[in-house]
Amino acid sequence: MTRRAVASLTAAVALGVAVFFTLYSLVPVTRSDEPGLSSLFVGTMMTFVMGVQVFAPALVRRGSLRLVLAVSLAVLGIGALITGIAQGTALLLLGAVSGGAAFGVLIVAGAQGVALLVPGERLGRALGVYGLVTMAASAIGSPAGVQLALAFSPSVFGVCALVAGLLGAVLSFGIPAGVGRTGAGAADAAVPTARRRGPLAALLGIPWLAVGLLLAAVVLLSHGLTSLPVTAAAQGAALVVFAVQAGNALGRWLGGELEARTSARGAVLAGALLLASGGALGALVPGPASAIVSGVLLGLGVGVVQTVTLHTTMLRMDSGRASVVWNLGVDGGLWIGGILWGLAIASGLVGPGALLCSALILVLGGVLALRLRGAP
Repeated sequence: MTRRAVASLTAAVALGVAVFFTLYSLVPVTRSDEPGLSSLFVGTMMTFVMGVQVFAPALVRRGSLRLVLAVSLAVLGIGALITGIAQGTALLLLGAVSGGAAFGVLIVAGAQGVALLVPGERLGRALGVYGLVTMAASAIGSPAGVQLALAFSPSVFGVCALVAGLLGAVLSFGIPAGVGRTGAGAADAAVPTARRRGPLAALLGIPWLAVGLLLAAVVLLSHGLTSLPVTAAAQGAALVVFAVQAGNALGRWLGGELEARTSARGAVLAGALLLASGGALGALVPGPASAIVSGVLLGLGVGVVQTVTLHTTMLRMDSGRASVVWNLGVDGGLWIGGILWGLAIASGLVGPGALLCSALILVLGGVLALRLRGAP
């Protein structure tokens, strides 16, 4: 029963991830002659993604995991349809608001759901597999969705996205009805009760060092998706982005396996070394080939760090709050990275910036590994 529920959860969220990341690229690609409108759409959508995340655990408690997933997937599909058929700015922004809000709830509830369904001793590996499937959906589904819109029309993509969202909503019903509504999940049982009560206790319970490493890792990931491809020839830029995304998907799985086979400490060190190696390679060795290898290393490293920091956070907080904190760390890293690497490109400081970020990750990873000494 648990395996079927986790499989249903993972497949449902993967469909939502594919739809969302297609939306993230859709307007900039299909309306390239309106860069201001593209920026407004993406900025509005990401604002609502981050703005609603804190409310997702309460929604799960008041309703249930499968109800929250089903509704958010259906709304995400509707938001994609609105975006696809929109002609004016108002309707386009309505698609951004509905799609962003739905995805913000979906992505937090999805990670929380894994912890609600899987016992603590198997949680690290389960989070790794979940991350592998959802990130693979982004790496494959997003280019496919954009190509669908370009080959036919954004409206055709919108209809297909609506179908995908509704299919994900149906898959959500493979999760038992009471999960999430009745209280803490399997992995939450080991979390001290004091850390699950009150805002001050929640803040004190956040593993800030792990969140700091996650934030720095995602900032360097943003380099792999924005400024690193600029260093490759035009024909190699797309390969660099794909290398980062594919490496990220594999790294999410690898993080769960490394933690299970060695320790959280060993997995953190491996992730930090992979990230630092990728950052240094891209900064010191010019050319498309080195950029692609650098992209793979960055993707693998950030994937490992993402899985281990999510598991570490869930061991110290209840799964709902942990998922909120982790997702805000990821989204915050993408937001900060998008700004910083844009400035770095404009000022010619991409290489030094990548080296500085790599060094910071090594320091944070080493300190966190020392703090995790003796952790399972």
